[in-house]
Amino acid sequence: MNGLGFYTIAITEPLGGDLMWRVMTLIVLMTAVSQAYAVAFCSLRDPVQQIQQMYPGYTDFSSEIRDLKPSIALEYIEKSGLPIAVHAKEIGKHTLFYIQEGDNMSGIVHVRSEPGRWGLIEIAWSLSPEGTIQDFLFQRCRGGDCKNAETLAVKDQFKGLNVTSVGSLFNEAGEVIPQSLPIQQAFYETLVKSAAKTLVLTQAFWSVPQVMNDQGG
Repeated sequence: MNGLGFYTIAITEPLGGDLMWRVMTLIVLMTAVSQAYAVAFCSLRDPVQQIQQMYPGYTDFSSEIRDLKPSIALEYIEKSGLPIAVHAKEIGKHTLFYIQEGDNMSGIVHVRSEPGRWGLIEIAWSLSPEGTIQDFLFQRCRGGDCKNAETLAVKDQFKGLNVTSVGSLFNEAGEVIPQSLPIQQAFYETLVKSAAKTLVLTQAFWSVPQVMNDQGG
């Protein structure tokens, strides 16, 4: 097994056509999984433009980085009672952006990376200072569901949710409850689980020491 946590395959005979395609498929799958969890330290790619999109009236922003340990994250997940799980590489260092409008803090932006059907999905979640979901946008996403998910029909499913109320999107078996929306159920499930993780891990984030604080613009 290599340093990424994957097993190395030793090929000791010439590759036939069928075997070659199997090996190539396996390599692609391994690369996709590795990529999906490699971006533990996810942040806004273009803070000024993206914050402007979510907060048109913003006047300033700042950001801070904290190192979230797996034990702390798991403690908060268990406390929430939500049926979610995180990979170790989803935790680590996190960046939160604090948005100012004049003298008041109007919101928080927390970016999450999720594995999707067509590769990594990066979602910027906008939260209120009290920790409820206000909005979200994609800074990396492929496929038709990406555009459809940014419609009001989908976004309204998440607005106002907090750590407690997001649980209403799951049934007693811990499965995401299907909704009649212009996106595929699998994509909706990704959004729901990402929202739940964002809400829980934002709380956990505030419980650990600060690593770095940057002033924005």
